[in-house]
Amino acid sequence: TQTFPFQFFDETEPPELMMLTPLEVSLHPATMLYSTPTPKDGVEAELADVGLGREEDLRGKRLDGKVALAQRGQIRFAQKASFAAAAGASAIIIINNQLGPAQTGTLLEPSRIPVVMVPYDEGLRLGAWLAAGPVRVRLVVRTVTEQRTSVNVIGIKPGTTAPAEVVVVGAHLDSVPLSPGANDNASGVATVLEVARLLAEVPTARSIHFVAFGAEELGLVGSGYYVATRTLSVRGMVNLDMVGHGAQLLVSNSAGRGELLGIAEQAAGRLGIHVQRMSFGSSDHESFEKAGIPVVFIHTGDDNAYHTPQDVSSRIDPQLLAQAASLAAAVVLDIAR
Repeated sequence: TQTFPFQFFDETEPPELMMLTPLEVSLHPATMLYSTPTPKDGVEAELADVGLGREEDLRGKRLDGKVALAQRGQIRFAQKASFAAAAGASAIIIINNQLGPAQTGTLLEPSRIPVVMVPYDEGLRLGAWLAAGPVRVRLVVRTVTEQRTSVNVIGIKPGTTAPAEVVVVGAHLDSVPLSPGANDNASGVATVLEVARLLAEVPTARSIHFVAFGAEELGLVGSGYYVATRTLSVRGMVNLDMVGHGAQLLVSNSAGRGELLGIAEQAAGRLGIHVQRMSFGSSDHESFEKAGIPVVFIHTGDDNAYHTPQDVSSRIDPQLLAQAASLAAAVVLDIAR
């Protein structure tokens, strides 16, 4: 294992959001990772519509303690929170942009004001009430942020002729508060273990590292530490994140191009697995990409239960896991040989 420091975040209790006027309605928020807590009794204030919460949306506005209501999209959650705080907001509520429960995202570092997300339908209703007249809300967020340590768990299969050259197949082992994390990302960790089983007795010239990364949800911390402290030459990385629920497997990286995407597509063709290429970041492969290491990200795309309490094991498709394991093993073997 590798042990590394990180900024721990957790909720001590679920958040509470109540519309007080023009009528009393209890809403269903999700707290953003690294949200600062509210005072013990919460924040009670009028709501203010800030559009997308961009700098230009807030230019010249003084919120004077109001709670900002922002749509999701175009800029990062942390930027919305920062711009709202700079305009004097006491908290910010972000409206999800897809149906289903509110999702938990990360702010990457502690915010100046409390930040929560509400489901799309509840956000629409809040916006409609606000368009008709003043809306007053009470928000309670109870969180803790402190320095702790996490681990990367690494299984090593030594290479036969080039052991100092490494191929990494990895998945993050953490989830977010209040989510069981079946698809995000027990599915990926289980698949890494299956890849290890498939390749255990197959000789390869290069070494293979089977890695379960810690603290991905808090900013790719574990994979970043692995890359920053590596002493061997990493020749490629296969990332498995959310591979258990969806219509088909996707192969991607941040740019949507590269040698490993082609290798993955060829391997999928040989295995009779239908895959689609796309560009996608925001997972552990990004840490390797930034260091110039070729990567392929295997996943199944958007999931309405992502970062919600509904991400449970009954939704997982074993056939998708088997396909992901076969594809990942084929790609790793191609690079490691």
